[in-house]
Amino acid sequence: MRLLLLTPAFPPFPGGGERYVRSLALALAQHGHEVTVLTSAAQSERDLWRGCGEGVTEAQDEGLRVIRCSIRGLPGGLPTLLAWRKAMVLLSLLPGDQTAVLRHLARAIPPMQKLPSLLEQMVGKVDLVHGFNISWEYPLLAGWRWAKQQRLPFAVTPFAHLGSATNDRVALNSTMDHQRRLLGEADVVFTLTVVEQEGLQAHGIEMKRVTTVGSGLDPLPQPADFALLQQKHGLAPPFVLFVGRNSYEKGAIHAAQAVLSLRQQGSPVNLVLVGQMAVEFERFYGRLSPTEQTIIRPLGVVSEAEKHALLRHTEMLLLPSRTDSFGIVLLEAWAHGKPVIGARAGGIPGVIDHQQNGLLVEFGDVAGLATAVQTLLLDETKRRVLGENGRYKTQTQYSWQQVGRQVAAQYEQVVAKVPG
Repeated sequence: MRLLLLTPAFPPFPGGGERYVRSLALALAQHGHEVTVLTSAAQSERDLWRGCGEGVTEAQDEGLRVIRCSIRGLPGGLPTLLAWRKAMVLLSLLPGDQTAVLRHLARAIPPMQKLPSLLEQMVGKVDLVHGFNISWEYPLLAGWRWAKQQRLPFAVTPFAHLGSATNDRVALNSTMDHQRRLLGEADVVFTLTVVEQEGLQAHGIEMKRVTTVGSGLDPLPQPADFALLQQKHGLAPPFVLFVGRNSYEKGAIHAAQAVLSLRQQGSPVNLVLVGQMAVEFERFYGRLSPTEQTIIRPLGVVSEAEKHALLRHTEMLLLPSRTDSFGIVLLEAWAHGKPVIGARAGGIPGVIDHQQNGLLVEFGDVAGLATAVQTLLLDETKRRVLGENGRYKTQTQYSWQQVGRQVAAQYEQVVAKVPG
């Protein structure tokens, strides 16, 4: 089949969702499908509102055709984006169906230029359209509209952020009128966990066909020299590791507060954070004392080799997030035999089995998170057992080859149903 995948960003943009799209695309290509990825030129989160790129570029990536288009900067930057998004959420809460207006406003999420014209160039060259990431939905909406015009089947992987409860405000960003309509009209919806699938259904979203396909784990790279990494960043063991966007919603601030609390109780533990830093974390970190800043060590974006060196030498991984639909880094930590601690929010409870391969705490419960960290720090046997159980689960349940087969099988079924 000739497949068109639409995503707001794509590697080298750092992010689990972006890595997921690339790994799935490569798996589909290995199954013999012709894959084109239509995405933006963004290489960092800030590019999504500051703007980036010039015109359209095209390149090959291990057999994938990758087309990138520029993003128009939003006047006022991030504050404008946040206000725009809040206005969309409030509009969706009004009585009646606000889909038409919301679709118009969503063209700024993100404002990818020339997307409709690029889609028109695909006429006659595509058998199925697959869109990703309902939190940055303009590519999804543009792809859905074009697929409908061309009478092509449309699939969606929403990476839905549903928070920790049905009424969680985080879920409002993934369940607005226009997003609900899109999910309801898609020929197939792929969720990463049963928790995500059940969460969408709990929000009253009726889907024609929904299937949970999970994730896979990429081959592990050779880790960087940890001694050099320690020297470069001045890292002191023992340390726990956070990988992901350093933000409130991802739980980075809660992780830092938990570790600082443990230090006040006499524990020698430090926290190392890897990933892009959000504005609110920058402010939080700037308010720490010089001593506290030696305990909380944000490294920013690091190479895959450096990340895996950190995973190999950490005591455990912390991902107390409410905006992860899966959390591929959990699999990476398990592959190194490390225990994980996550939040009972988003899709994470569908990945971590509490007390079997990791621990779960409530999102925002700093005291509970500190207790979980201390419990594992004091019990080397428990750390090893949880980590090894996680390694076994990763080896037996998560394979990109398996995910690719499941997705391709669903493609074939929906393609067969579309009138020729």
